[in-house]
Amino acid sequence: MYRLTFRLLTLLVLIFSTALLANAKRYELRSGIVEYKSSGGGSIMGFSQKSEGSSKLYFTDYGNLELQEHTEKQTTMGKTTSSHSLIKIDHGKLYIVDDEKHVIYTKDLDELMQTQKGKKDLMKMGKEMMQQMGGKKVGTGKVLGYPCEIWELMGSRVWLYKGIPLKSESNVMGFKHTEVATKAKFNVHVPKEKFKLPDYPVKTFDQMIHEEMQAQPQQSEEPPATAPAQPQISPEQMKQMQEMMKNLGKMFGGQQ
Repeated sequence: MYRLTFRLLTLLVLIFSTALLANAKRYELRSGIVEYKSSGGGSIMGFSQKSEGSSKLYFTDYGNLELQEHTEKQTTMGKTTSSHSLIKIDHGKLYIVDDEKHVIYTKDLDELMQTQKGKKDLMKMGKEMMQQMGGKKVGTGKVLGYPCEIWELMGSRVWLYKGIPLKSESNVMGFKHTEVATKAKFNVHVPKEKFKLPDYPVKTFDQMIHEEMQAQPQQSEEPPATAPAQPQISPEQMKQMQEMMKNLGKMFGGQQ
């Protein structure tokens, strides 16, 4: 859940910051292939976790067709597990692949713009949407020599080069996560097979938000005496998770 939350927070920053771009272009470059390395860690009530991984970003048509592939290993109390995820944007439609559940969640991103329908000032619209989520531009920097704008939203910071993420940092519920580009090629040919998704059943994003809310542990529940000790989320961490899921639900039209 934490890894998925990091991805969604980063994706939110990208959606709202790239809403500033005109002519329906998410990015200012035609195509690209970017490779990343990631690391993170934190603890819940004394249970420590560490993670490391790699990612790839493929996009064409100025970002209207995009696929993010993430592979990560997470170690908790000496036990290591692996995860693989795909996030695809295809001309206004979002797909999130859950390899553990073998399901694809989908959402029409155009619905995010319905409340702003009719507005012609896209830059003003984008800033208003960012402000509603508490997001803001906080500075500038460089990644791989590329000049970037730094955007902040909901505990995440993203370094954007012409709208393209080259670095991200999250500090959520005591868990820190950093992802930074190690290679980047722009305006290159990207094979069509890079955007193919597995043949999984499809559910709505609303269903995913509802399932995640239902899956959150309850503080009042007592584990069976024979069950192994599990990390417990503190009241403050639980409050932060609930607030994030509430915001995600609001912005994507999910359950309240």
